[in-house]
Amino acid sequence: MNVKFLDLKAQYAKIKNEVDVAVTSVISSQRFILGEECEAFEQEFSNMVGVKQCLGCANGTEALHLALLACGIGKGDEVITVPNTYIATALAITYTGADIRFVDIDLRTYNIDVDETEGAVTSKTKAIIVVNLFGQPANLTDLSEISSKHGIFLIEDNAQ
Repeated sequence: MNVKFLDLKAQYAKIKNEVDVAVTSVISSQRFILGEECEAFEQEFSNMVGVKQCLGCANGTEALHLALLACGIGKGDEVITVPNTYIATALAITYTGADIRFVDIDLRTYNIDVDETEGAVTSKTKAIIVVNLFGQPANLTDLSEISSKHGIFLIEDNAQ
C-alpha cells in the first residue's frame, strides 16, 4: 500500500501560476536577497503575526544566530538547548562565542526536559533555545516561567 504523506505536486498545481510569476520576477531582477519580494513577504508576515517588524533569513542557522545577537548574547554567556536537533542550533550558539549547555530531553515528547532546564540555569545563562520536534511543541508555559524567573531569553526553533 502506498500512502501519500505529502503531495507537493498537488500543492504546487493549485498555486502554480502565482509561484511561477514570483520566481520569474526574482530571477529577472537578479535580487535574490533583500529585494522587493523579500520586503513584501516581511511586511505581510509581520502584519499576519501582529508584530512591527520581520526579517527574512536565508536559513534557520542564520535566523537563530540573529536572534541570539539581538538578545546581546556573546562570549562568556551560556545558552541552554538540547543535543537531539540539527547542528544549526549548536552552530548558531557557537557563532556568538557563547557556550552551549546541553540538557536532556523528556522521553515522552523528545522535547527539552523542563526540570533539567531549570537545574541547568547558572549566572552565565542568557537564553534557552527550545527545539520543537516531530510536530509536538515543548512545554512553553513552564519554560516561559523559567525564563521569566531567571531573566533570560526564550527562543523557539521551529525549523523541525
